Amino acid sequence: MLRTVLLWVGGLLVAAGAVVCLATRSAAGVGLFMIGAVLVIALLIERHRYKGIVDRPPGPDWQATGERFVEPGSDAPVEVYSQVGTGKRIYVRLGAAPRG
Repeated sequence: MLRTVLLWVGGLLVAAGAVVCLATRSAAGVGLFMIGAVLVIALLIERHRYKGIVDRPPGPDWQATGERFVEPGSDAPVEVYSQVGTGKRIYVRLGAAPRG
């Protein structure tokens, strides 16, 4: 939800900056345009870079690292797996969150 709102805000800033630049025939809207562009690009990179937590362990070429933590918000235990050849990491939810 927050991500969607921020994407809209970034898009509106880009559009407003472009309109100001075109309407005034100057660089007055470049700041708005750049802030909006940085916001949109950062959100798109963040989505690609940081993957979510999966429910099933990955394939046989992945090894559990022994690292475990509790997922904030859901309080579900999570285990970290690593791919030996590439060093990529994936986070696997171990079970449902404890009720209490």
